[in-house]
Parts: sequence; structure tokens; C-alpha cells
Amino acid sequence: MQANELIATQLSAIAMGDREAFTKLFRACQPRMLAYAAGLLAGDGEAAEDVVDEAFLVVWQQAGRFEGSGSAEGWIRRIVRNKAIDWLRRTHGRQMLAPGNDFELSDLPDSAPNPEQAATSRSNADALSEALSTLSVDHREAIWLCYFEDKSLAEIALICGCPEGTVKTRLFHARRILRDSAIFQGISR
Repeated sequence: MQANELIATQLSAIAMGDREAFTKLFRACQPRMLAYAAGLLAGDGEAAEDVVDEAFLVVWQQAGRFEGSGSAEGWIRRIVRNKAIDWLRRTHGRQMLAPGNDFELSDLPDSAPNPEQAATSRSNADALSEALSTLSVDHREAIWLCYFEDKSLAEIALICGCPEGTVKTRLFHARRILRDSAIFQGISR
């Protein structure tokens, strides 16, 4: 059974009150959704955890609303995305990167063989995190899904609920903003 079919089956069981199906779905999807939310929230791991928890509460309460058409994982991602946008609105859209965030791009496996390369990599990851925080949620989401989750344009369009042309435009503008960013200039050297 494919992942999407399994998630759809679990959503059907959850709609009928199956707590075990919910636990399995949460364990299977939570890490991806946490990384996705952290990407949308410019690396704020604590906020990402809150957003994902809120989203899965909605999944529990509204699993019966999934109609079976489209991607089941995409349906969950839309809930996570909406919760992330709600969080950004509550904080007036001012996402500040603070030292010690639980999730940072630099937490991805680092294969640097020596301390100097590790320090350079950390510095670049910090600069990239800061540059990503300057993007709008839509641009950051497109970049995250494309480059960090390796999604195709069609998959990104489905997740974001927009045409592929819009995804291409968002990626184009996001890359241009990042390329022109003074923060990002330090990475290019």
C-alpha cells in the first residue's frame, strides 16, 4: 500500500474514533510535518512544534472532512500550513531567529571532516536561515518544498493549492530575493 493510501485509510479510521490509527498517523507524519512547519516559520522549532500539535488536533477532530480525492498527506500539510500562517498572524508576521532554536538548518547532517569546515558550514547555515526568514510564507514554503523536501512542481502546486505556474513564479522570486540578499552574499563567497 502506498503512503498516501495508508494515510487516507488511517484518516478514515480516525474519523470513526480510532485512537490507534491516530497514534500511527502522528508517529509516521509528525517528523515531516515538524520539518515542514519549521521551514515555514524560518527555523523556529518551538513554534513549529506548537503548530504541528494544533494541526494534528484538527486532524483528529476533522478527519471525516477528508473526501478521499487528492493527496491525504497534502490535506494534512494544508492544515499545518494554515496553522503556521495563523501563528505568523498572531505574532504580527515578525519572525525573529533567536539563538538556540530547536530546529535550525544547520541541524541537518554535516559531513565536514574538520572543525574549520564545520564552523564555515554552521556560519553558512545561519546565514541561510536568516535569509529564508526574510521571505514571505508563500516564497519560503515553495523553497522549502522544492529544495529541502525535493518535491516536484506538481506536488508543490497540489500542496499549496495553486497552479504550477504560480509555484514557478514563487520559486523564481524567492531565488532572486535570496541571491540579492546581503545576508546570502556571505554564503556565495
